[in-house]
Amino acid sequence: MIDRTLEKIEEKRKNRLSWILAAPVLLWLVILFLIPYLIVIIYSFLTPTIYDIQFAFSLESFKRLVDPIYLRSFYISFRLAVVTTIACIFLGYPVAYYIARKTEKVKNILLLLIIIPFWTNFIIRIFAWRIFISANGLLNELLMFAGIIDDPLRILRTDLAVTMVMIYVYLPYMILPLYANIEKIDFTLIEAAMDLGANRLKSFLKVTLPLSKEGIFAGSILVFIPALGAYIIPQLVGNQDYLYVGQIIAYKIKSIPRNWPLASALSLGLLVLVIVMLILLYWFYKRVIKKENKLFFNEK
Repeated sequence: MIDRTLEKIEEKRKNRLSWILAAPVLLWLVILFLIPYLIVIIYSFLTPTIYDIQFAFSLESFKRLVDPIYLRSFYISFRLAVVTTIACIFLGYPVAYYIARKTEKVKNILLLLIIIPFWTNFIIRIFAWRIFISANGLLNELLMFAGIIDDPLRILRTDLAVTMVMIYVYLPYMILPLYANIEKIDFTLIEAAMDLGANRLKSFLKVTLPLSKEGIFAGSILVFIPALGAYIIPQLVGNQDYLYVGQIIAYKIKSIPRNWPLASALSLGLLVLVIVMLILLYWFYKRVIKKENKLFFNEK
């Protein structure tokens, strides 16, 4: 009885200590995340004027969300995020696998090369891409010098340019969690599978891939969410004939006539879309990935 009482007291003390340690982070999130979003929610129900807002309740901003113009912007933003995520998976997985199989010294060098782009300002990297893919840029110059093309290709201000730069920017966010996951795999399982008659492809599909699905899941979240609301990249290298959600939100805030309630409603719509996708991904993770991994280890 005394031991149970002491355990409860110790558990309460640990819980209290945990809350104390988490308090600064919670306070930070409340001030810089929760309060701003509450302001966005309030603004979405107000009435816009040409230069400001009028504190009069209105649902007009939410009604305009079903306008084909804004539905199209949500669609192309969602499409861009999906394409970027899938491309990052197919490009990042071989790189992460290659790094994970190397020696400790080579791993550190390769990981440093992956991280180096973060040392340069984000805007500068995008402008470097603008120079590289422009009509008079290095890419077109090399292609014409090699005799592959006669006239410069129009790459800048296209969907292709947006996709290329998005993949470049978010690829490290896929490689790093994949590497962290693949590195933990016991590679003797692959050797055992090959000893039992499996070839390299089958051992990869039956052993390596199932054990690395959690890394794919984590990397997909890190890429998909920021890619969905991208603004700077489409703005600097994309086609301005139609706009992504992030661009429309920015225009509604800074351009005349301003429409902060509509921008707030679009932001909330984007947030709802992200939450829905996270719920679906989490459901897929719980029902498929964890279940398959559990079956795999039970069979083993």
